[in-house]
Amino acid sequence: MQNVKLIIASIIACVLIGLGLTVYFQSQKIKQINAELSTAVINEKAYSAENSSLKERTIQFQFTVDQLNNSNDSLIQKLNETRKQLKIKDKNIKELQYIASKNQKKDSIIIQHDTLFRDLEFKLDTLLSDEWAHIRLGLEYPGKIVADYGFKNETTIVTSKTKETVDPPKKCWLARLFQKKHTLITVDVIQANPYCTNEKERHIQIID
Repeated sequence: MQNVKLIIASIIACVLIGLGLTVYFQSQKIKQINAELSTAVINEKAYSAENSSLKERTIQFQFTVDQLNNSNDSLIQKLNETRKQLKIKDKNIKELQYIASKNQKKDSIIIQHDTLFRDLEFKLDTLLSDEWAHIRLGLEYPGKIVADYGFKNETTIVTSKTKETVDPPKKCWLARLFQKKHTLITVDVIQANPYCTNEKERHIQIID
């Protein structure tokens, strides 16, 4: 009789444990699905904001490393290729950012008291340009000069993490293994426009 009770208790315990494990794994699965759904919705909103003509805000996309490596989006592929050129490993990627900008300005100079061009019919419209800059120069009788110039640029920002020793690293590799290390966040800013240089940068991480 005692053995029967023990067997029944064991069966009940196994059933309860089985039910508990099932509920736990189902709960974890639901959390994963909810997280994936939330990420999908965020990315959908990010694409919508990116393609909006209003440009009221920019929403940050969320991608796993696998999604990053398998994306068919040309811009994401470009960002991913840049970080590979920087030799940043998958596990060290923190953020990828891309900014395309364009500057346009038009100036006119009119000489009122002197005549620069003698020919009444004189009018010149010339364009000097390449992939990243252009200037349209217009000259017109009697003394009008118009300069319309513009620049475009593409900025790629790759944020990654690296581990370094707190103190200067020892020369012996074995001694370096026991040195205290900390994680540094490295920010690479690449300007596609050859006429553009980074004069000053400051990147601040807000921590809890």
